[in-house]
Amino acid sequence: MKQGKVGNFEWALLGALVGLTALSLVLAIWQASVMQPIRLPAIMIDRLNTTIGLLVAGIGTVAFRFSLRYLDGEPGQRQFLGWLCFTIIMAYLLILSSNLLLLMAAWAGTSLGLHHLLTFYQDRRQAQRLARKKFLISRLGDLALLSAISLIGWQWGTLDLPVFLEQVNSPTSWAGAPTAVAFLIALAAIAKSAQFPFYSWLPETMEAPTPVSALMHAGIINAGGVLILRFAPLMISAPVVLLLLTLIGTLTALIGSITLWTQIDVKRSLAWSTVSQMGFMMIQCGLAVFPAAILHIVGHGCYKAWSFLRSGGLPEDIPIPAPLGPRAVLIGSGLGSLVAIPAVALASWFSGFNPLHTPGELALSALLALSLGQLWVTLMRSTVQISISRTFLALLALLAAALLACSLYESAALFYAPVFGQLTVANSPLTWVAAGVPILAFVGLVGLYALLPILGGSAAGRTLYIYAVNGFYLGTYANRLVERVWRSAAH
Repeated sequence: MKQGKVGNFEWALLGALVGLTALSLVLAIWQASVMQPIRLPAIMIDRLNTTIGLLVAGIGTVAFRFSLRYLDGEPGQRQFLGWLCFTIIMAYLLILSSNLLLLMAAWAGTSLGLHHLLTFYQDRRQAQRLARKKFLISRLGDLALLSAISLIGWQWGTLDLPVFLEQVNSPTSWAGAPTAVAFLIALAAIAKSAQFPFYSWLPETMEAPTPVSALMHAGIINAGGVLILRFAPLMISAPVVLLLLTLIGTLTALIGSITLWTQIDVKRSLAWSTVSQMGFMMIQCGLAVFPAAILHIVGHGCYKAWSFLRSGGLPEDIPIPAPLGPRAVLIGSGLGSLVAIPAVALASWFSGFNPLHTPGELALSALLALSLGQLWVTLMRSTVQISISRTFLALLALLAAALLACSLYESAALFYAPVFGQLTVANSPLTWVAAGVPILAFVGLVGLYALLPILGGSAAGRTLYIYAVNGFYLGTYANRLVERVWRSAAH
């Protein structure tokens, strides 16, 4: 496209975003070589911030450059690019903020910019209506975060996040203040990251341009998880809140996964995949396995940005292997998971990862074994006769995957140790309940997936399909409620 169509200012914005990405890369490398964070007025630069900041800046730059061609000729392209750059800067500032008032301003600014991007097509009534729901849900998250900040200022007498985290275990005039703040932070994160019961807006906002979807699903939607990571020393002091995060995340992941199985539209499939992945991210936060949550945010962000930006292309002609029967899938999943247990144990010994360190890490190891069981099914399904050589290669693949996962987690734990410090997770009944919930839920999900061919022929299975293809109708009820609230506010 010709430069004159958007103007020099828009190209200058692209140059600024490229510079921000380069600066983020330099800061990330710098923080990798030193352990001490850099504290500036209202800003703190550490290993966590530089990692997530590089992700946001990189994806934002790619989305901005993509928009120059994707929206070429659109009447509102220049306005769109302005709001896109504003949203990226607000999200970046949200990550680096150490002053809670600046954090609140960036949190609200990110929502404001995203709202303008979602309503880019003013003539699309559906897009406008669904953006209202996102707007109201965001205000609920804003209220929760603002209440948490107000409580911190009242009880701890500071609005500096590092100072608050250093004093989080200090006595306060209200003994329940830490748990109350943790609950409000969790509520803000749940509303921001499309968790149950607020998840329905995310798959419904597909009317916006594709670069918006890429930025939203790969970057902004992670803001809830990033918020919990920033308040990690506070969150582990409230086991009941961690249990709440685990329950909400598990329910969100189940709904997202089951609904995903019924979708045929590419972008809606990607959106429901994000719902499921955000649920799993919240499970990791609830289990207090924060290094895994960071790895998940980075990995999912890169994958989802790539997926959305290429969603307009034709799918590749990939041969589909013959489907296995329910019994074969169940047996294969169970056998693969059993085989994965010694593989995970061996990988833990090689990498230095200790699955028994906390209940959350034990649960994470069990979920890893369950995932490797699905990998086993995938590796063995393309042939009817199981040969010794094929079985040996599958075992090597399981061991390699387990070693990679354990090594990544242990490396991330060591790398981000200067950020989190010595976090002691309470070994309480609530912690063990939180560890058991996702394991049982995902075992049930694996069984449900295997039995889908049988359920499809029953009345219960057909009912489940109708509910799942419509997102279990929670979005329908939410839309009706939003319309009532919006009409009441208009009058």
